[in-house]
Amino acid sequence: MPEATDEPRFNTIDEAVDALRRGLMVIVVDAAERENEGDFICAAETITAEQVDFMLRHGSGVLCVPMSEDCAERLQLAPLSDNHGPGPQTHTNFLTPVDHADAGTGVSAANRAMTIRAIADANSRAKDFVRPGHTSTLLAKSGGVLRRAGHTEATVDLVQMAGGQPVGCLIEILSQHGDGMADAAELRQIAETFNLPIISIEDLIRYRRMREQLVAREVEVPIVTRFGPTRVIAYTVDHE
Repeated sequence: MPEATDEPRFNTIDEAVDALRRGLMVIVVDAAERENEGDFICAAETITAEQVDFMLRHGSGVLCVPMSEDCAERLQLAPLSDNHGPGPQTHTNFLTPVDHADAGTGVSAANRAMTIRAIADANSRAKDFVRPGHTSTLLAKSGGVLRRAGHTEATVDLVQMAGGQPVGCLIEILSQHGDGMADAAELRQIAETFNLPIISIEDLIRYRRMREQLVAREVEVPIVTRFGPTRVIAYTVDHE
C-alpha cells in the first residue's frame, strides 16, 4: 500500500500548458523554503469575467497581472518602488496599477477582465489606461523562472509556452481556515474539486533546462602551445 503524503500530486508541465492554451486555469506551487504558496494562474488575453470572479472567490489573495519587460515598457508602467536594487528573491516587482479607460469603475469582475485583456493586447498603448487603477501589475524578470523562481515569472513563462502573449493573471490561494496560505492538502483538494492541473515551479525550471538551448558557442580562437596548435572555445550560458 503506498505511503500517504500531504504533497500535491503534480501534473506534467505539458498538461498545464495545454490547459492554458485552451483558456483554462491551473494551480502553480512554489518551494516550501520560498513563499510556500499556491496560485491560480491563467492567460490574460483570454480571461473572462467568470474566471476573475472564481479567482477572487476561491483565491482571496491579490489579483495581479504579471508581464514581460517589453509589455511594461510599451504601456509605460513604472515600478512602485526601487524593486531592482538589492533584496531577497521573494521580493515582488509591483508596477503601477491601472484600469482600462473604458472599464467603468474598474472594480467589477467584468471591468477587471476587460482591463486584463487590454493589457495583453499588443495594440494597447499607455494612453488607453487610467492610473492608478484597481488592477495590480507585476514585472517578470527576463529569463523567467531560470532567473527567479517566483509565481510572477512562472506565469509569464507558462502563457508564452502556451503560445500566448507574455502576460498572465494570478492570485494567491489563501487557506479557508483563516490562517495564512492554503497548505499542500488544501491545494490538492482544490485541484481535485475543480479539476485543475497543479504543477510546481521546481518542475517548470527542470522542464525548461531540459528542453531549451541555454548554452551558446560564442568564439573560437586558434592558439599555439608547446604541445602544438590547439583551439580555445568560449561559451555563454543563459540565465544562470
